[in-house]
Amino acid sequence: MALKVDFSIFLNEKGDVTNLTDQANTVFAFLSKIVSSVSADISKSIINVDLKCNTRSDALSCDGSIDGAFNQTGTIEWNCDTCEAIGEISYWQGSLWDKQKHMIH
Repeated sequence: MALKVDFSIFLNEKGDVTNLTDQANTVFAFLSKIVSSVSADISKSIINVDLKCNTRSDALSCDGSIDGAFNQTGTIEWNCDTCEAIGEISYWQGSLWDKQKHMIH
């Protein structure tokens, strides 16, 4: 099953992280690392994120690595290179974890 997440649900109206439970904080740390890594160079087709699959939950034993990619719809897709874990992150643009180089016109 894919983990589809609206990144903005973790943020308040100022863009700061809301008060999260321990479990939600673990998931947010996982997702924000993916957003930062992939958005730093969206021109690459696949980014190996410096992140292990098991960091998204204390209950997971998978030691696979996470790959991420920016897709044409503006979402970030991620997957584990070992198990079947996959996900999609939307509404991350403009957040503090968005590392794209923005141009002023």
